[in-house]
Amino acid sequence: MFPRRRTLLAGALVLGVLIVGVTGFVLHGLSDFDLTRYKSQDVTFGAAGSSISGTLHLPQSTASHLALLVHGDGPADRDLNGALLPLIGRLLEDGVAVFSWDKPGVGSSTGNWLDHSIQDRADLAAVALQTLQKLPELKDTTAGYIGFSQAGWVLPLLAKNSPEANFFVIVGGAVNWLDQGRYFTRRKLELRGHAENEIQRKLDAQRIRSNALLSPSFTYNDYLALTPLSSPMLGKRFAFVRRNASADASVSLAHTNAPFLIVHGAQDMNVDPDGNQLRYQSLLQGRNRANTYVLVPHATHGLLRAGLFNYQLPDEIPAWRQAAFLALGRKAYAPGALEAIVDWIKERRASKEIKGDS
Repeated sequence: MFPRRRTLLAGALVLGVLIVGVTGFVLHGLSDFDLTRYKSQDVTFGAAGSSISGTLHLPQSTASHLALLVHGDGPADRDLNGALLPLIGRLLEDGVAVFSWDKPGVGSSTGNWLDHSIQDRADLAAVALQTLQKLPELKDTTAGYIGFSQAGWVLPLLAKNSPEANFFVIVGGAVNWLDQGRYFTRRKLELRGHAENEIQRKLDAQRIRSNALLSPSFTYNDYLALTPLSSPMLGKRFAFVRRNASADASVSLAHTNAPFLIVHGAQDMNVDPDGNQLRYQSLLQGRNRANTYVLVPHATHGLLRAGLFNYQLPDEIPAWRQAAFLALGRKAYAPGALEAIVDWIKERRASKEIKGDS
């Protein structure tokens, strides 16, 4: 009787320690979504015919750097429904002020993001930086952009045409829009178990549609007739894709001396990480000695841990994995991913010291 009692007591103690440990771990992860210890302020500006609203987060010490976050595809609000908060907090800890905004037609911003071209997006981001640099607390900061996914076509335009920015970080970017679309489709079909001959057949059909998209006379009705899909794009989405399908960052990248950090997750299922790393390196070779290329092991398109979060689209992520993201906080990112971005930004100096430094 007594040995069993001691065993039960020991088991209860172990369970209690585990519960306390797990609770502490979860609370620590959740704390990465709480930025109330930092000062913040709303900033509104006009750009591309819209009123754009965003939030400026300031570090507890004087800001040495300013990072503007440029969203990828979709109707994103300023912090991507909270998903960007662990990254923002990590930047703030190291003295980097952060600004991000609601896309047009999302949150407090007016307009419609689907009406914008890649150039419109670059123009908007340029106005955002010009607006912020007028604020007294940011006048001496080294400023630049962190762009995700689709922003890989936005930032090269900014680097080529916006002298105000001192650095550019592209996360999960692709050089060519149509190449990226083919890679995305191939990975989707592979994940669904399609045979290689079926994948090739579908990619050939996609190539025909993609080429048609580039024709000036191609209409939405033409697209519907050419697209045997159960869920075709809606008209507004079709117009957005058609407007941007020719996006290719090659020319802009080959004509800028601005410093770039190119980061991909090695397990990216949306963008070819190896192929695009090589293309960026080829286009930027010798243009600036600060240029850096990082392939993060075991990381997703968004640099999260691939073992838990490797899905092509956010709405594919099961609820329990979303809960795991909340519990992990910044630890949801693959090891070294956030540090690679923060450390590189902190190494950047003022524009007059770094641009053209090859």
